[in-house]
Amino acid sequence: MVTKQVINTLYKQFNRPPKSPDELNLGLIFDYTMDNHGIFIDEENLYIGSIEPSSPFSTIELKRIHEIVEFEMVIAIVLPASIIFLNKENSDVNIHLRLDDERPTVWQRIKTAVVRGS
Repeated sequence: MVTKQVINTLYKQFNRPPKSPDELNLGLIFDYTMDNHGIFIDEENLYIGSIEPSSPFSTIELKRIHEIVEFEMVIAIVLPASIIFLNKENSDVNIHLRLDDERPTVWQRIKTAVVRGS
C-alpha cells in the first residue's frame, strides 16, 4: 500500500535523476503496464496512452524521471515534483503532486543538518 509516508520517502530517496536514462528500470513498465496503459518509449520520451493527450503527464522526458519503482498493485514513476502511479491490472492512473509547502525550506534543511551533525 502506498501511504503518504511512502510517497515522502520516494521523493527523498530519489531526489535526483540517474546519470543516464539507461539506468532506469524501464523493464518494469514493459512487464506490467505496457498493455493496460499503451506505453511507448522513444529515445527521449515516455508516452502514456492511458493519460489524456492534453495532460502534461501523457509525455514525460526520460531525463526527468528519477526512478521507476514497483509496488504490489502499481508501478510508480518518480519525477521531481510528482509521482505517476500506473495500476498493474487495469488502466487506472493516479498522480501525486508535490506541493511547495511539502518541501522543506532552506532553513529547515540547515536545521536538520545541524541536528544530525550534533
